[in-house]
Amino acid sequence: MSSNKSDRANALYESDFYGWTELQAKALATRQVEALDWQNLREEIISLGKQEYRELVSRLTVLVGHLLKWEYQPDKRSRSWFLTIREQRRAIRRHLQGNPSLKSRIPTALSDAFEAGVDLALRDTDLPIRTFPSHCLFTFEDIMTDHFLCDTSQDWS
Repeated sequence: MSSNKSDRANALYESDFYGWTELQAKALATRQVEALDWQNLREEIISLGKQEYRELVSRLTVLVGHLLKWEYQPDKRSRSWFLTIREQRRAIRRHLQGNPSLKSRIPTALSDAFEAGVDLALRDTDLPIRTFPSHCLFTFEDIMTDHFLCDTSQDWS
């Protein structure tokens, strides 16, 4: 891409991101390689990948937090917790189905999510921090199994 086109694309990227995306999509569709803003395209693609990882961690955080609440506060179990656990399991399955390369990141994602899941459980309960384990005792396979801790294969009862 010539310096002049590069400067214009970069300026558009900074001033009108939506316009920049439209221009880049058109350049890709018409194979106008010289019109592509390579540096910013690279950054945006990397960002998209990171966003997919953050989505996995976020959903795992909610799932782990609710499983912890379910396990450590059995007297306060609710339909809402049950449905959140069910929803997150399904959403994680769909997310991994659409992004199978994320499966290699599951151990790190679960570790990241566990810390945040404990924080979620602490916010939603009156339990002291020492109640919860210092590291994740669940495997990914465990938490994704409908029968683990909270049986979401059945109706709420």
